Amino acid sequence: MPRLALQLLVRRLERSGFLDQIAGDARELFRGQLRFHPSGTMLPEKCVSVELNVGAVQLGRLSLPSGEKERRDQALRRWLDLVARDLAEHLSSPHGHGHEVLPARISEATRIIRDRHSDRLSLGDVAEAVGLSRERLSRLFHETLGITFSEYLNYARLETARWLLRETELSVTEVAFSSGFQSLSQFHRRFRAAESTSPRLYRQQG
Repeated sequence: MPRLALQLLVRRLERSGFLDQIAGDARELFRGQLRFHPSGTMLPEKCVSVELNVGAVQLGRLSLPSGEKERRDQALRRWLDLVARDLAEHLSSPHGHGHEVLPARISEATRIIRDRHSDRLSLGDVAEAVGLSRERLSRLFHETLGITFSEYLNYARLETARWLLRETELSVTEVAFSSGFQSLSQFHRRFRAAESTSPRLYRQQG
């Protein structure tokens, strides 16, 4: 875990006022109390929660009290997903409140990866797009995010694969190639390493 990036991001989140604003929206919309749980803290027993990630940094989870109906919990989870995406985009922006959390070149590189991860995207492609050498971009990734370019690209592809498995009826093969994986075996191997289960079982459990 890139500890410095985590600390800076949590500090920016706390200063932004976004959580207070979103918590107010949650009270109006759902009559529920939205909570932010930093990484490593326990979640309430009965809640719906989603991860709040900025790049490869997991800040923690957002949660709302769960209800008695499955469909309501699904609606809560979809809303929390949207909230988490908005927060992540704000926090990863080099033009947000306070000091920069990520250097502008890395912020641009992560945006390119999120936008184009389903393509055959290489370190050289992204380095050229942001005006850095391959070596410099690779070093910046490790220094600021604590992971390699390839790990971040894999992370982005897995995020898309999870969403497609939950929200669409695409076959597992279609999900693999739509997410940017170059082969079905590569997809299965990396998905199982991340989730400790197969894509098919993940879909059934979701």
